[in-house]
Amino acid sequence: MCVLFMQPEDFERFLIFAGDHSLQAKSDVEKIRTFISWCQRGGFEEVIIRLSSENKGGWGNNFLLDFTTHRIIISKKKFIRKFVDVGYIAGMAPFPYMLVSKQNLKLSDLKKRPIVLDPKSNLKSSSSNFFMTYSEIQEIIIRKGVESVVTNMLGSMITTNFLTINTSSIIHEYRLPVSKNGTFEQIHYWLSAVVPARVLAS
Repeated sequence: MCVLFMQPEDFERFLIFAGDHSLQAKSDVEKIRTFISWCQRGGFEEVIIRLSSENKGGWGNNFLLDFTTHRIIISKKKFIRKFVDVGYIAGMAPFPYMLVSKQNLKLSDLKKRPIVLDPKSNLKSSSSNFFMTYSEIQEIIIRKGVESVVTNMLGSMITTNFLTINTSSIIHEYRLPVSKNGTFEQIHYWLSAVVPARVLAS
């Protein structure tokens, strides 16, 4: 398992690589996949997508699902983080976001990086935290939470979507509040780009 955590100077090296390979002309999906491959070759583990899962209005089991360059890490939120943590799906993690952002961002914008996953310490922080390698996953299914539709003066909207991760031995199911993770379409689009396994939408 890779052990390095990317720093701004490492990302600068990737940007040089990206310039040499005309990455700017490629699609957002191609940019992210190139970044993932580069990290894997260099021994870096980076979070690409973070999803926030909640049950029972935030009072039940609450998890962070980190889709990294090598695996999925599921970690239970500490009590206070149940109310402040959000997913990364709308903006992605900081370095991948720079690759797909339409803004003219600079590395100096990331000097004060938001805290993201440190795989080793995060896994050790609780005995209930665990990870799955992508090779273990048979399929991931994201389902629109049509039963969660609410209607108000602004119209109707789905408040929760659902994610199922199937492996050969167990099924993992998670509720994804739209307010913390973005739309169904965003989640499906980026999971399909990041996860080297079948991702289905229903």
